[in-house]
Amino acid sequence: MTILMDDQDGQVLVVEDSDLAYYELRLEGAAVGTLDFRDIEGRRVLGLTEIRPDLRGRGLATTLIHVVLDDLLRRGIQISNYCPAVDRFLRTHSEYNVVVDPARPGMTDSRTLHKAGPAESALDAAMRSEHARLRDLVDESRTGETPLTRRRHDADLFSAYAAQHLAAATELLLRHASSWPADDVSAYLGNTKQLEKSLRVLKGRQYGDSRYLHLRFGEVWEVVIRLLSEHEELENRVTARIQDEFDQGIIKSLAEELLLKQDKSPTRSHPSSPHMGVIGNVARRLWRIADTTTDDLEGRLVPTRYHRHPKRDSSFSHYLRGTPIDGDDAAT
Repeated sequence: MTILMDDQDGQVLVVEDSDLAYYELRLEGAAVGTLDFRDIEGRRVLGLTEIRPDLRGRGLATTLIHVVLDDLLRRGIQISNYCPAVDRFLRTHSEYNVVVDPARPGMTDSRTLHKAGPAESALDAAMRSEHARLRDLVDESRTGETPLTRRRHDADLFSAYAAQHLAAATELLLRHASSWPADDVSAYLGNTKQLEKSLRVLKGRQYGDSRYLHLRFGEVWEVVIRLLSEHEELENRVTARIQDEFDQGIIKSLAEELLLKQDKSPTRSHPSSPHMGVIGNVARRLWRIADTTTDDLEGRLVPTRYHRHPKRDSSFSHYLRGTPIDGDDAAT
């Protein structure tokens, strides 16, 4: 365990626990906040910042993130970030952007879309980033040296993200499928449903569902990874077809819509539900309500991107609510 900050006057301590792979913020000797991470291919992949509920709004998340990024900057370690609180911090502290790995930045937002290269559309950039995020989460979840509870947490987070991406991409991409060959639509839907079923098996196996105890973890992950690779290829093919039909303005709008829809999509896979048309859209919205309710009852955290609101995020609004201007602790 490494001490990164020891403020004896404020009784604030920030430590890095390399064995358990998380940073911890202690206040007056008690652990009140954490930021988990994984080291993958020379990068540090940041997961989620959590602050004890009764202490949110006091800038503790900002303190933790500030100390962590200072240390990584000093050590020359770059990050792929999937923490909304860290993302918000980076928006208002541009001097730390050098710590972000430009090839694998992590969370996708409108800024990423603007960085699309000359041969790459905004939709390409969004898909590429989302595929990289899922791959990072797979790598984190399969780490064998971590405790079982942590592997369950990582696999559950991967399942939630994957379910949201599948639901949003299916709704968005298949909206334009009327002119496609039937075989292309069938291949995409077939893979989506198979991948959704595999996510259910993965979650069941992690939590001891008797129907899947005969399966080895490695076998389950092999199926998930194979189907995920196939899905990436199918999505790239579908994206290319859409790009041939529309101009770049519409393509950029579709990319931004994809990111918005993911955060509002079901957090569990539902392979038996309708996937296309009005019925599919209604089913996804109903499942979103049901999944969110279940997540709240289980205390399950599914991080979402921060979408700036002109009224909620104005300086006057923060003044009335007495919250920090950068809003770092709002969703931690």
